[in-house]
Amino acid sequence: MTIRSRLSAGVVAALLVAATLTACSSASPDLATPTADKLQSGVLAVSTAAAAGDFSGAQSALTAVQADLLTAAAAGQVSAARSAEIQSAINLVTGDLADAIEASRPTPTPTPTEDSPSVDKDGNKDNGKCKKNDDCGD
Repeated sequence: MTIRSRLSAGVVAALLVAATLTACSSASPDLATPTADKLQSGVLAVSTAAAAGDFSGAQSALTAVQADLLTAAAAGQVSAARSAEIQSAINLVTGDLADAIEASRPTPTPTPTEDSPSVDKDGNKDNGKCKKNDDCGD
C-alpha cells in the first residue's frame, strides 16, 4: 500500500470520526454541543495535517482529540456508548497514522562493503602467517 493510499485511509477514518460527531452535535443527550464542537475542531486538525502529509502533526492532534474525549466523558458531557464509538474511530485513525508514518520513512540503502586487502602474498591462503618461502623480515 502506498503512502498516498494510506493517507487516504487515514483521512477517511478521520472523516468517519467527524461524521460520527456531526450526527450527534445537535441537542442529543449522547454528546453535549460544546463538546461536539471541540471534538470536531480537533478532527479537522487531524485530517488537515494528514492531508498535508504531516503525519506526526496529525498524530499530535489526534492525541489532543483523545484527551478532550476523556475529559468530556469524565465530566459527563458524552455518554459511555458515544464515547466508545468515538474511541473506536480514534483507534482506527491512530493505526492508519502509524502505518503512514512507517511507510513514509525512507528505506535504508545498504552500504556496499569493500573486501579488506589480503595479507596473503601471491594468492597464498596462509592467513597472514609466514611460510618458509616468504620474506617475513626476520
